[in-house]
Amino acid sequence: MADRREIDSSVHVESDAAGSHGRRHPGSDIAKAHADFVMALAARKPAAIALDPTPEDFTARAICCEALIDRMKVHLTALIDDAADNDSGRLIRDAELAASIDAHLGDLKSDITGTLEQVAERIRDERYDGCPRGPFYRRRG
Repeated sequence: MADRREIDSSVHVESDAAGSHGRRHPGSDIAKAHADFVMALAARKPAAIALDPTPEDFTARAICCEALIDRMKVHLTALIDDAADNDSGRLIRDAELAASIDAHLGDLKSDITGTLEQVAERIRDERYDGCPRGPFYRRRG
């Protein structure tokens, strides 16, 4: 195992000398957006779905997927906007990639959450005879 001093000495760290303090570094906003994205992913870990799942398992997964796609949309849009800011030919802006990201991920989110909610509804119908309150209010026949 490497000694911590060996690792620290091999890592190059830029200093704020030579008047670079206060100047905007290229990619610094993207690095922050990426860190925020990764932290949001780590904070919202999906729960495993049991072998005998309840409708709430699929509803929770739908909510988790919605949040993930919303975060992905923000992150991708930030990446594309940053690239567009540095594109002197305006090809990225003319392609309207940010609008395309919004449209496609919006469709994907609808497809995923709609399917997961349909599965939850099917389980609810099969197990609880359609009663939305679940097993404690099961209709007896």
